[in-house]
Amino acid sequence: MRHKIKNLRWLLLVFFVIAMIFNYIDRSSLSIALSLISSEFHLNAALAGVISSCFFWTYTFMQLPAGWLVKKLQPRKTISIALIGWGIVQALTAVAASFNVFMWFRLLLGIFEGPVQVAMNTSTLRWLRKDERGRASTIIDSGGPLGSAIGSLLVTGLIIWLGTWHAAFIFLGCITILIGILAMVFIRNNPADHPAITEEESTYLADGVAEEEKAEEQLAKEGTKDLTINVFKRLSPWMLLVAFAAYDAVQYGLLTWGPYYISQSLHVSFGITGVASMIVYLGGFVGEMVVGQAADRWRRSGTSPNIVMRSLFIIAGAGVIITTLLLNVVSSVAVAIGLLTVACFFTRWGGLYWSVPQMIVKRGNMPSLSGAMNFAGNVMGILIPIIVGAIVEVSGGSFTGVFILFAGCGVVMALSSAFINYTSKGKLNAAAAATTNDAVTA
Repeated sequence: MRHKIKNLRWLLLVFFVIAMIFNYIDRSSLSIALSLISSEFHLNAALAGVISSCFFWTYTFMQLPAGWLVKKLQPRKTISIALIGWGIVQALTAVAASFNVFMWFRLLLGIFEGPVQVAMNTSTLRWLRKDERGRASTIIDSGGPLGSAIGSLLVTGLIIWLGTWHAAFIFLGCITILIGILAMVFIRNNPADHPAITEEESTYLADGVAEEEKAEEQLAKEGTKDLTINVFKRLSPWMLLVAFAAYDAVQYGLLTWGPYYISQSLHVSFGITGVASMIVYLGGFVGEMVVGQAADRWRRSGTSPNIVMRSLFIIAGAGVIITTLLLNVVSSVAVAIGLLTVACFFTRWGGLYWSVPQMIVKRGNMPSLSGAMNFAGNVMGILIPIIVGAIVEVSGGSFTGVFILFAGCGVVMALSSAFINYTSKGKLNAAAAATTNDAVTA
């Protein structure tokens, strides 16, 4: 490839968004088809919760070795293999003839999708400058709600057109395989190795890496050891894990059970459910775009990162609390869908959490903290679908307890975010390092 592309890093970012879109199309395909699959396999709400949860069992487990895997294979191979693998599994899921076989395919899907976002966020360390990553993290993560929105309409349309969810799953799997092949062709681990990058952009990015590495060398001289275990001796990383878990609890609750609530509780037809779900998830996409731009612009104005990030996360938590509680007192279908959309809008402000690791730990520990963060969040992916299914089953189909649960998660999200120090990577002076090596600090 001889043609040089200006601002190639942003084109790579677009590719990452496309990968995330298909990541969430594959995930949301089950939530859209859940009522059909439940009918085919004779599942009640509790078992439907289990089948929605099982993907996250292996997906969450994969967050533990994800950082190591990305370091071993590098982002390019990790992303490519994952995309091709999950595309194959998505297509094979269509041949599942029983509840047990379907579960096994969902478990396998979680294995392949597990390390993808960690690999993408690790790639941005070299492909984006420090002051660009807040916006980039939300842009990449915005592929989630955008994929859910597109998937809602696409999967609904494919099922109506093809007459079965089986054919729709095969179609989606084949497209994902093609995206994986393109990833191997287009992605490079190091910007300087990409044949399409301009010399100016390569130098710009290399200078940014050099500046960060120099700053971290200075931190090391002042007594901070670059060990993962030291990261978790501080309060901020733990609060990040708690906050991210609360965010994912609401996010995955809306993702796995949102369409079911719309169709069953609001009594909306299958076709309209797809359209309504698209509107709800588009609200999340808009929310992530808004908060990413707001965070970067506010910080560039010279405002302290602590004020910026704490304010935005507290507002997000308050938005989740208010909208989910209001869902229990409205009777209009249109108003309920509107509230779900606003709830998704504020929930997806949590995509900004992906920019936090580079603020509170050094570059070498970013993959490990990102993997731990994704692990903590996706523990909720395991629990929430099952908990929601159990609440709905026990309450005779009511979602009142579910929305109270989501409001509680909004409280945890806001409070935990307020305890994170967004300006410290654990810097210790020599004297302090000698006396506080085992102390827990903020």
